Amino acid sequence: MAHSSKPVFVLVPGSAQNPSHYAYLQHLLLSQGYGVLSALLPTVGTGANVTVADDAEYIRSRLLLPVLDNKKHDVILISHSYSGLPASAAARGLGKSDRAAEGKTTSVLGQIFIAAILAKGGDGKDLVASFGGQLPPHIQIDEQENLIKCEDPKPPLFHDLPPVLADAAVISSMDQSLTSFRSPCPAASWDTEAFNGRCAYIRTVNNQAVPYEVQNMLLQGTGQEWITRDIQTGHSAQLAAPEKLSSFIIEIAKQLEAM
Repeated sequence: MAHSSKPVFVLVPGSAQNPSHYAYLQHLLLSQGYGVLSALLPTVGTGANVTVADDAEYIRSRLLLPVLDNKKHDVILISHSYSGLPASAAARGLGKSDRAAEGKTTSVLGQIFIAAILAKGGDGKDLVASFGGQLPPHIQIDEQENLIKCEDPKPPLFHDLPPVLADAAVISSMDQSLTSFRSPCPAASWDTEAFNGRCAYIRTVNNQAVPYEVQNMLLQGTGQEWITRDIQTGHSAQLAAPEKLSSFIIEIAKQLEAM
């Protein structure tokens, strides 16, 4: 049976969100002939002591390596919001030049971040420290249950969606382990040589969770050159403008495939 030469998108949901929030976006990407793989992160939906490093290991061992080594397909890694941290860490050492040096023929061709948190990691600092020691006002801490909560997710995450869709997205949202925000961030890969020129960032202009100005500050703070696009949505572009977002993703993917 012939296999597609196109890479597979590994799409990692953001904090509080799950693969159902990305279902239509995934359908649009599948309709263009790209495979898509997604999963609920281990830190989501639990108050257990699950770390951001645990998320990174899960992404690497259960999403990236099975596609690269078992299915023999290249990957383009998509992350959103919180998942920019574990996803980029998971891709460390899996870039095209990294894998070629090991005699491997498949690799993570590039990374696409959607309104994502960017932290260099590897320095012992946690996610709270990345926010300057203070979490955004829409995030609440439940010490007793060891959870990060957002009591009213609609204003920060879904404010620009039709009411029925927004309400359904709220019902589908989940809490996240507080440990994930208080555990050291593993080293990212977006600043490694293998991903030089192979990272893209899609800024969400009307974002009330990670404001546009903050997204720009995060980008500038990396000291790296990025492929950038702007989309006129709030935080959850995959629900607010899935067609436009998918067109950006396909456009960037073709650019990465040609490198």
